Amino acid sequence: MKFKLIVVALAVFGWSPALRGQNFPNRPIELVVSSSPGGGVDLVFRLIAEDLAKNLKTQVNVANQTAGAGAIAAEKVAAARKDGYTLLGSLLGQVATMTVANPKAPANLVRDFQPLAILYGYAAVIMLGRADSEIKTIKDLVAQAQKKPGDLIVGVGPPGTSLTLEVELLKRAAKIDLTSLPFAGSAQAITNLLGGHVNFAMASDVAAQPHIKAGKLIGIAVDVESAVLPDVPTFAKQGYPQVNLLASVAFLAPKGLPDAIAKILVEAIRKTVQEPKLRENLKSRGYNVDLRTAATDVDKLVKEEIDKYLRFTPEDLGWKTQ
Repeated sequence: MKFKLIVVALAVFGWSPALRGQNFPNRPIELVVSSSPGGGVDLVFRLIAEDLAKNLKTQVNVANQTAGAGAIAAEKVAAARKDGYTLLGSLLGQVATMTVANPKAPANLVRDFQPLAILYGYAAVIMLGRADSEIKTIKDLVAQAQKKPGDLIVGVGPPGTSLTLEVELLKRAAKIDLTSLPFAGSAQAITNLLGGHVNFAMASDVAAQPHIKAGKLIGIAVDVESAVLPDVPTFAKQGYPQVNLLASVAFLAPKGLPDAIAKILVEAIRKTVQEPKLRENLKSRGYNVDLRTAATDVDKLVKEEIDKYLRFTPEDLGWKTQ
C-alpha cells in the first residue's frame, strides 16, 4: 500500500530534478525571440536553433515577439514554467535596460532570469546612410546637424537597445540634435532608409552588409570594428569613443530552472556553437563567435551589462516615469 502511495505521489508531483533532467527534453522547446524577423538578432538565434534542435533531439521553435520593445517576450518567459521548454533569445542589453529603468517591472534580468549562454559582442552596430547622400562621415553628419538642429532623422531600434541608445550617446558627445524614429529592428530601419523615409539608420552590420555590397547604402560608422565591413571606421576613430555599447545576445531561462535541465541546455548550446560548420556559417555572415557559458562568466557579464546602462535615464531607456 505504501509503495502504491509513493508511485502515485511521484506521478502527481513529478520526479526529482535529477530524474526530470534525464527525461528532458521530450517535447518541442519554444525560443521566444524579442527581435523582429529578418534582423541580425533574429538570424543568429534561428541559425543556432536549427542545429540546437539536432543536438537536443527535439524541435526548437523560434517565436518572434517584439511588442513592448521586447518587454512582452521577457515577461512571457519570466512567468513561464521552470521546465526548460520556454526560453528567451534576446539582446542582453534589451533586458538589462528594463531592469535599470524599472526594477519592479514584471521582467527583471537579475530577479527573474537564469542566463544559460551569452554570445559576447555578437555583431557590430552600424550607422548607415544612402549611397547618394552627401553625408559620408560622422564629421559631415555633425556639421549638418549643427546647421539644422533636429532636421536629420535617424531610424533606430526599439527603446532600450543599442540601435537607439548609441544615437543618444552621439547626440550627447557631439552636442547635436537628431530626430530618432523607432522601428522594430534592423530590417525595418533599413527598409525605411532605402525608401527615403529617414536620413540614416542604425542596424547590425550583418543586416546591413548585403545593401552596402549592392551599392545602395554606405556605412558611416560602427561601434566596434566589423568583421564583414572592415573598411567602415568606428565612432572612436572619428572622435567619439563614447559611442560603444558592445551588443551581446543571450539565451535566458526562467529563474529557478532545475540544475539538471540547465546543464543539458547549456551543454547543448555550447556543443552546437562549437560545431565547425555552424561557426563558419556564423563567421561568414559577420557574427563574432565568442560564446560564454561558465556560470561565473555569464553572471559577470550580466552585472557589467546592467552597470553599462546606469548612465541613462528611464526616459532614455524607453520608460515613462509617473
